[in-house]
Formats: sequence, structure tokens, C-alpha cells
Amino acid sequence: MSRSPRAKLAACPIVLALAIAALAVGPVAAEQAGTPEVHISFDAKVVPRDLPRHRAAPVSLQLSGAVYDGADGDPPPRLQRIELAFGVRGGLDTAGLPLCPRARLRNATQRQALERCRGALVGRGEIRAEVPLNPAAPVLARASLLAFNGLSHGRPAVWAHAYSASPPVSFVLPFYLHRRPTGAYGLLMRSPVRRALGRWPRLRSFDVTLARRYRVGGELRSYLSARCPLPPSFDALSVPVARASYRFAPHPTLNLPILRRCRVSE
Repeated sequence: MSRSPRAKLAACPIVLALAIAALAVGPVAAEQAGTPEVHISFDAKVVPRDLPRHRAAPVSLQLSGAVYDGADGDPPPRLQRIELAFGVRGGLDTAGLPLCPRARLRNATQRQALERCRGALVGRGEIRAEVPLNPAAPVLARASLLAFNGLSHGRPAVWAHAYSASPPVSFVLPFYLHRRPTGAYGLLMRSPVRRALGRWPRLRSFDVTLARRYRVGGELRSYLSARCPLPPSFDALSVPVARASYRFAPHPTLNLPILRRCRVSE
């Protein structure tokens, strides 16, 4: 097949800034990397483009990526794990946001998923996956994606529920959230893709926007917030926004960092 596509963590009541990453981005092309075996792409955007210097403002985060065939046109190795990392002050505010148990999404249609967990909805998008109904000619399934706020072993998580009516596909891709107190990236989202999906389907691309405004006790909160924490002498600067790491089985591991301009609005 040739190049087809394809808070503060939950315990904290105050929104953490989503990274130096608070980042103004324009209409730029996705970053790409590859080996003879496989090619990948990744892009991350934060909206709005301009953000305050000293206070966090509500934002939406757009993430997209794809896995392509290698240079010889053979199917790529299976994607074992994907890790999405965000800047040093990154975080989510989920205090008071309803939780969706992962078990309620298993084998659910999109309508059923919304009926069971609408209050925990934090994002929407699309996933494309190959379904090997016939291994010689796999079908490319275009599945709608709903992202729900979840909890795993006391830590925040995101359950990415994908559903396609034809061909019939329903699966949950878990993203486990981890905070790192040091380094360029402070918030990690890890998904054990191969373990979650089993032998099928094979993930080809994803496109999701994470955003949610909600009220707790009359107070308006934002699932994601960000600022542009540049020194006083700078009003705009290119900074690390995100990084994607695609680990294939048995190899390789490909990393794609994203630099974008952070622009101060006030």
C-alpha cells in the first residue's frame, strides 16, 4: 500500500499552564520523519494564537499524526506505543469534571458512548485504521473519535473511543497521563497502541481537538489552559510546543519535536 494515511492534574483545583507550549501557531505543515521501513508525521496547534504572559487562558489543543508505508511500499512495522509530550509547565484541570469508566465504552457505538459518558467529553476527532478483513487487501476504516476524561489507578487518563459503522469497528485507545517535574516537557500522554488494539486494526492516522469549558460550583473552568511565559524583553519567540514519539515493533523509534512561535497578547 503506498502512502495512504493514513490537573495541574486531576487532584489539583487550579489550572496549570499548558507549557511554554502555550503557543501561538499558524497554518504550518506537519513535521515529518522516516526510515526506509516507515514514515511518520505529527503536528500540534494551540488556539487561540496569542496568549497572556502572566496568566493562564483557556485554549484548545489540536493534535494530528500519521503513519505511512516505507520507501519500498511495504506495510510499516506495527505501532507499539505513541507518546505525546507537552512543555515544561503543562497540565490539565480536571477537578470537578465527570469521569467516564473505560468499561462503559467497550464495544459501544458513538451514540451509546455519548449517552453513557457525555458529561466527561473532552475532545472530538477522527482515526483512520486498516482493518485486515482480507490480509491481502486491508480495508481503511475512517472512524469518528470521542475523547473522554478518565482515571486509571488514581491518575488522569483520556479514553479515545473510535467507532465506524462500515466496516464495523469499535475500540478504545487509552492515553495515560504523567507529569514530569523537570525537563523541557512536563506533561506526557502515553498510549500502548499495540496492547490496546491487539492484532487489528492497524492505526494509520489520527486528528483530535481537545477542549472543554465546564462549571464547578458556579466557577467556570477550562480543561486546557495556557500562557506565553516569555521574559519581559520578548513578545514573540519560537519555543518547544510538543514532541511525539512513535515506537514500532520490533523497531524503529521515531521522535518529532514541534517548535512554534509563542506570542504575548497582554
